[in-house]
Amino acid sequence: MIKNNTYANLFSFFLLIISGSAYSNAVCQLVDKPTMNESKRYIQCLDTQLDKAKQEQGTWIQKRKYELVQSEEATGNTQVLQLFMRSIKNNEKYIESACQWRYILKLPNAKAAAISYKHCEIQLVNQFTESLKQPF
Repeated sequence: MIKNNTYANLFSFFLLIISGSAYSNAVCQLVDKPTMNESKRYIQCLDTQLDKAKQEQGTWIQKRKYELVQSEEATGNTQVLQLFMRSIKNNEKYIESACQWRYILKLPNAKAAAISYKHCEIQLVNQFTESLKQPF
């Protein structure tokens, strides 16, 4: 079991390293008074940025989980990993709620609402990822 965890950790670390170099953040730009196709491409670009941000976040979550499991095995303290997992779930709920009210605020303009939601989600996912990167 420990051998599998070591391989999983090495694989996660490898993904973390290549994700930083292979996935440069392409800048999504929306022109003034965009056509329907331009808006669609912009939203697709935001989706790509969000996917990359979530992938990086997932890598950091796996890294922190591995470190906490190692700490749990060394110290016997089983509370830290449970609290960490709860913080992940609570953050997902927070992002959804925080971005939903921004979406609703922009309605009935569905295009502006979708863009607002995507911007919010990208920003909050990146913010949480940065907090995961901080050493503990």
